[in-house]
Amino acid sequence: MAGGGVTLFRIRGIRVAVDYSWFVVLFLIIFWLTGFYRDVLDSPSGDSAPYLLAVASAALFFASILLHELGHAFVARRHDIGVSGITLWMFGGFARLEKDSDTPGTEFKIAIAGPLVTAALVVVCAVAGLLLAGSEEFGNAVLAQGDTRTSGIAALVSWLGSINLLVLVFNLVPAFPLDGGRIARAIAERAAPRRMKPTKASQTPPMTSPR
Repeated sequence: MAGGGVTLFRIRGIRVAVDYSWFVVLFLIIFWLTGFYRDVLDSPSGDSAPYLLAVASAALFFASILLHELGHAFVARRHDIGVSGITLWMFGGFARLEKDSDTPGTEFKIAIAGPLVTAALVVVCAVAGLLLAGSEEFGNAVLAQGDTRTSGIAALVSWLGSINLLVLVFNLVPAFPLDGGRIARAIAERAAPRRMKPTKASQTPPMTSPR
């Protein structure tokens, strides 16, 4: 995984690649959403519109994962930490940083950047979905229910918001190697020295100066 996969392009010198497992997930998403959009549009089996919407949904989903990782990468670069590449794979994506953060504050900023990008995408998609589909059909589209009666674009935007919300919640679980684990570690490391100061002061004998 360190340097494998298929290179797609480069963004400001950062190599963006996909692992081979990514193609499996891509196929499954397209296969599942094609049926969903066919029900939404009430299209006949030979209509290509549901398939095109499914392909667009899969592409936008992985684009949102890429934006999440770019959030980490750009903040890391602002703190003089190089980023050798970003790889998308079966369970999402990861940015390869060239060194560790030097302070808990830097670690926190890098770790929180990705979830903040995803949260912004969720808000944008939710607002757009509600405006396009209405509250009732928005809820049906979020759950990918076949009886949703709205436009294909509204269903796409609503689904994209829901899947990014799942990504956001999952990433904030305080366990490694998820972002939530890194955020929790940064907070713990930042708070630990403050808790230890009184203990250290009480254990250190008073210093005397020679007269």
